[in-house]
Amino acid sequence: MPKKADSLFENFKEGVKKREMTRAKIEDLLANRILEERDILTVYDGLFLGLFTDFEEFIEKLFYGLLEGKIVIDGRKINQIRKVKISPQSEINSVILGGKQYIDWLPYDRTIERAKIFFHDGKPFTNLNHDQKSNLGYYHKIRNAIAHKSPKAQAEFDKIIQNSRLLPSQKTPAGYLRSKPRGQETQYEIAAAELIQIASILSRNPTQQL
Repeated sequence: MPKKADSLFENFKEGVKKREMTRAKIEDLLANRILEERDILTVYDGLFLGLFTDFEEFIEKLFYGLLEGKIVIDGRKINQIRKVKISPQSEINSVILGGKQYIDWLPYDRTIERAKIFFHDGKPFTNLNHDQKSNLGYYHKIRNAIAHKSPKAQAEFDKIIQNSRLLPSQKTPAGYLRSKPRGQETQYEIAAAELIQIASILSRNPTQQL
């Protein structure tokens, strides 16, 4: 029996919650002078990489699940959402890979391109608005700056923060993620909340034109 996409969303949200507990704990350790700031920044790098990896995994499981008939959204049958059918199912992966060894779901335009091939109007993957897709682009660039540390990745990150009022210590990916642009929320918390919202939209909004 197919699973509901909500289950994928809840799993992703639970992972975000656990990471937030870790983040809050290390901030307490810093406040109590048990850890130093450089230790905290290393943890922020790891937390964000893990958060983003979990989000990419969510997209992949949702995409394959819908395509293979193992996932349903709002009770809709898969054949109402799928645009094409591939037989046998074992060929699905080779079609999506297109001769490559692995799949890049981000930048998000790549996911949309695949979705438009396999699903009616590309939904649910085309349900994101402009701001949500733009934010995914920003988060992806921050992730790259942490993971690759190349001049290109750093230059892309510098463009993101160029108009922000930041202290020198906040002009690294980890420092930026720990900064608080408004109120008491860090950039990390803002990003996590945005990814939860995006995952919710993708898992609960099926195609509108069947």
